[in-house]
Amino acid sequence: MRQLRFLFQEPGFIEAVAIEPNEQPDIDINTLGYRSSWVADLMVDYDPKTRRPYAFMASNFDKTYPLVIWALKIHMHDERFDVPQAGLHAVPLDEAFSWAYAHFILEDHLPALEFNSQSHPTNISAQVLQYAALT
Repeated sequence: MRQLRFLFQEPGFIEAVAIEPNEQPDIDINTLGYRSSWVADLMVDYDPKTRRPYAFMASNFDKTYPLVIWALKIHMHDERFDVPQAGLHAVPLDEAFSWAYAHFILEDHLPALEFNSQSHPTNISAQVLQYAALT
């Protein structure tokens, strides 16, 4: 399972890079660069060898979170990642990006995420979207 690592810069720039476990990111990877996706503010870069998404970037994630999450949920629902920063395993991209939004943007304002008996959040995206709608 590939791992997703998030990088964040204030106020709302976020980048996520997918790497194989126990591997350092390949700084010499020769990609075509970020390309526009189906959604404004979401850019995707693809690994030329595997043709799988390699990196994701949103420059105004603090403002476009709901739009980005729904796009990932609809268009990339089959991509799953481990997110070591969050202790998440085999989660879809929308869940990973929802964790990033809660962690980096909302910080301590979001109540603690609820977990089910398997130690997995009970739909992080639903919890974060609900909180965002109420604030």
